Amino acid sequence: MLLLGALCAEERMATFLLNHSGRLSARGYSGASFRLPMTRQDIGSYLGLNLETVSRVFSYFKDLELISVDSKTIAIKNMAKLQQRAGSPGAGYSRIRGTKPAMH
Repeated sequence: MLLLGALCAEERMATFLLNHSGRLSARGYSGASFRLPMTRQDIGSYLGLNLETVSRVFSYFKDLELISVDSKTIAIKNMAKLQQRAGSPGAGYSRIRGTKPAMH
């Protein structure tokens, strides 16, 4: 995966979802709707984010109608806009409540 330390929370989450989607698509499964095998806590640990930030980003993406979430099932509603969110690294700060990515 990318050097996640250079990405804000939104970019990390968008990249994570797109990578998972791409891996499923490459295996012949749906990349648009899938079940996440990880808890939000696990996703946060993997991405260097806390649980609250993961939840806020999921909510933010839902509000923007980029994804829908039903328990552990994610549906990507707007792939192009999600790809834009994963785009270029930001200044190191998330637009989600001003959280700063964890440095490792």
